Amino acid sequence: MLVAVLCGTYSIAFAEQNDVKLVLEEGEGADGEVVFSVSLKENDGVSDLYLRVEYDTDALELVGRNFGKALSSLDPTDNYGDDEADRAAYEPPYLVEYLDYSQKNVTETGYLFSLRFRVKEGAKNGNHSVKLVVRQVGYRTGDSSLDLIYNEQYGARVDAEDYNSLVTGGLVVAEKIVVVSGGEVDSVVTPDEEKDGANELMIGLIVGGVMILVGAVVVAYIVYRRKNAGKAAQ
Repeated sequence: MLVAVLCGTYSIAFAEQNDVKLVLEEGEGADGEVVFSVSLKENDGVSDLYLRVEYDTDALELVGRNFGKALSSLDPTDNYGDDEADRAAYEPPYLVEYLDYSQKNVTETGYLFSLRFRVKEGAKNGNHSVKLVVRQVGYRTGDSSLDLIYNEQYGARVDAEDYNSLVTGGLVVAEKIVVVSGGEVDSVVTPDEEKDGANELMIGLIVGGVMILVGAVVVAYIVYRRKNAGKAAQ
């Protein structure tokens, strides 16, 4: 098994399991909003795909969604909805499923969907995560096989009638950090960038502290020498 998480992308390889690679990227949004797009970059063939987007509901509010053309033949459905009534009934996290009705694998790649978020009024300054989770990958083997095989890396098979089976389990395959300041989006970074920034800050504080300490020692030494020189002159 090979697992790699890098710069918001994820790939997983099994000797006998179909592979997928998903990317979570920041898109263009209106003032006060942030958009994330999800794309399928590599696909060995899927007939069944369940995804979940988790986000900090204390700071972010989902206000829009658009589907792309990739995997459109798998009839994507979600819990956000196209009309006002469905959107009003929406409850996070965001859930989307792609289901096959033609009993064939789909190997296309490309843009799956995008989500548009708004910073909530009163949201605290700081870092707020947005995570893409793969909950289930199913595929068919052989032209005559009607039974789906499920990639066990994502946990037990989803029971679509059981809400808990959709909102738990799976693998976090990509993550972004929305940095909020003054009620607005200040920046969007990956966890690695956030960690690098924290390390740079810590190094800067350490270096600054050392320089201050050295300066204090030098000043103390100069004062000491002057005092001793004064006493010797007397």
